Amino acid sequence: MLVLLWVAALWKFVSALLTLPPLAHRLDFVCYYDSVLALRQGLDPYTANLAAVGNRFGFETGPLIHGVDTPLLLLLLEPLTLFTPANAFLVWTSFNLAVLAIGIYLLLIRRPGLDTNTAWLLGALILAFYPVGWNFFWAQTQVIILVLMVAAMRAMEDEHEGAAGLYVALAGLLRAYPFLLLGYFALRRNWRVMKFAIAGAFVGALIPALILGFARCFSWVHGAAWVSNHDRMVFPFVISVAPFVSRMYWALLGPTAADWSRHSLIFAVDAIFLGMTVRATLASVGRRDYDFRIYSLWIVTTVLLSPIAWHHYLVLLVLPFVQMAIAAVNDRAKPRELWMAAASYLLACVSVPITFQLLAHPSAFQRAFPSLSAPLMETGFFTLLMGYVAVYWFVADLKSDDRAVESPDLTDQEPRPLKAIGA
Repeated sequence: MLVLLWVAALWKFVSALLTLPPLAHRLDFVCYYDSVLALRQGLDPYTANLAAVGNRFGFETGPLIHGVDTPLLLLLLEPLTLFTPANAFLVWTSFNLAVLAIGIYLLLIRRPGLDTNTAWLLGALILAFYPVGWNFFWAQTQVIILVLMVAAMRAMEDEHEGAAGLYVALAGLLRAYPFLLLGYFALRRNWRVMKFAIAGAFVGALIPALILGFARCFSWVHGAAWVSNHDRMVFPFVISVAPFVSRMYWALLGPTAADWSRHSLIFAVDAIFLGMTVRATLASVGRRDYDFRIYSLWIVTTVLLSPIAWHHYLVLLVLPFVQMAIAAVNDRAKPRELWMAAASYLLACVSVPITFQLLAHPSAFQRAFPSLSAPLMETGFFTLLMGYVAVYWFVADLKSDDRAVESPDLTDQEPRPLKAIGA
């Protein structure tokens, strides 16, 4: 069965790589390349029109006419422009493949209580997870963020808290939204990780400022504001709270409704999710974070509260789902969170095709009742929401399970194969 699963997973993953769109249409990679070229030409990629830069290579810049990535990420990507665009894309894809392999290794190797067969099973499920392939389709960076968060978790397991802080700082410097994880360390009073994360963030922000100039680095704020404007919010593939609430608000009240009330509603919903996460964290202060449940909850929260998060951000669900599977192997997870995680995983694998189909061929119900049918295209948000609920239950069930709270050292136990979810 494992061989069949791995053949299916590899077939799906390799076929996805072989059917990537032409280089000129890989919009996210084109935006990286154009932005770095603009930097090398002395331009500000966050305010300059990148279409003029990309036209020389026949790129389809599309709507991404301004840089949106952090200064450190652009600085690290600058060596790619030493290659032709085709070779640069090959280097970038190969690098991400290597990072993914490292991430799977860190997640599954030498995990107490995880037997070999279950580890191989989880590896196949990770490889077949639709958002993983979607990251490669768009040449995105979320696999790198996932692996940095996994590395931080393993460093904390080994009591290398300084390294954990630096991994979190690097993730934040590359994509900004992981900085919300600092709330986890602050509430857990893990001051050593906090110190290293803050120091690493300061040094990491200073390096591109000294090389590129403070003005161009601060200009990133313009790029971040531009990429989270109305034109991006309307896409159903943008799945965090702010875009989802905005689309539902516009569907019910129209695009001309008062903008202040929409922002107030976004703030209220964000506050609800953040409040639930903070409450769950405070309830565990003074106790060990068994199975890194609280840490997993904060990871999902960072995606939910990000001003803009696309479907490929769902790759971050891999970490909490693997943690839940390891807990299930050792009878420390309950059926409700496992079923919810399984539903989230499956919906993630079909949500993009479903949304594309509904956009390209609206049903009669959609045409007759556009406001009522708006949630039909929000499968990406509901995937993320179910992932959050699964991990929240994972945290809540720990407090209600005395055996989990008094969990013994698993290193001396014989690992058991993964049971059926309903067992």
